[in-house]
Amino acid sequence: MRTLLTMLFAAALAFAATTVKPQHTIDVEGNVVDMIVKGDILYAATDAGKLEVYDWKKRTLLWEIAFETIHDFMGDPMKPKVFCVDADSKGDTLAVMAQDEEGERILYLYEPASKKRTRLLDKKDHIQMREARFVDDEHLLVATMSNELMLLHIPTHSFVWRKKLSLSTFSDFQLNEDRTKVASTCESGIVYIVDTRSGKLLKTFEGGNKDNVFKVDFKNFKVLACGQDRKAVVYSFGHDKPIIYPTEFLVYAGALNKTAKLSAFQIDENNDIGVYNNLTRSMRYKLVGQQSVLNTIVFVDDHTLISSSDDNHILIWRIP
Repeated sequence: MRTLLTMLFAAALAFAATTVKPQHTIDVEGNVVDMIVKGDILYAATDAGKLEVYDWKKRTLLWEIAFETIHDFMGDPMKPKVFCVDADSKGDTLAVMAQDEEGERILYLYEPASKKRTRLLDKKDHIQMREARFVDDEHLLVATMSNELMLLHIPTHSFVWRKKLSLSTFSDFQLNEDRTKVASTCESGIVYIVDTRSGKLLKTFEGGNKDNVFKVDFKNFKVLACGQDRKAVVYSFGHDKPIIYPTEFLVYAGALNKTAKLSAFQIDENNDIGVYNNLTRSMRYKLVGQQSVLNTIVFVDDHTLISSSDDNHILIWRIP
């Protein structure tokens, strides 16, 4: 009965929302694994051994990095998957995590101007890396599969601090606007707020999601958690009770706009995106046209979103 009521509630919200189709599409080589947007520049990490960089407004390819062929467990050649990408404050240096031989991962620094590529971490470091993002131009926050966060000092290749958050498997993290805090989550559904300078655990959010959280976003003292339990949850600093949005399907991706007044997340098995007003808790727009399971949604501004999924199509949306 409860499941039926949840589906009816979600359907009623979707019916009342304005349907929006994508304005433009960027097609990349391979399937998109990770995507970030910095101003007019879009960086797409793919499973075809490439990082592709676009001017997303003009929808033109600016340049790309092709990574060397590796071998699968049978010894056959294959293109490495590029797992994640991030750029420093000026876009002068990129952090790129790519697949290596024997299922290992390599974390590179790449300087586009000189095309210089430097290995930061690889299998010799014995770290099961899952994600890496810049805290500032000299520090990277690295997450491991075992749910440990580490602050890496780039010039010395040393760790400033290491913090084991729990025994659960890591899922995702997102830094806040000034990158002084990170919201990190795992298969337990708990969201941990950690100070990026010291590694101190500041706060935990829990109770909204009862299972694995696939994706988090962190803006304006609010955290969006996208769950396997078919719920998108908005936690707010200073408020004990979260906003819980039931959906018709697993919530693989989501994002907040700059003010966190809007949430966007997958709402059904058709990979449609619901854009919600967090003040009225109502769906304003239903974005239709995504062909595969979503993995990333980005609010460029209050009226422009970019999304990617497990295919080669990056969609650009415009809402009123």
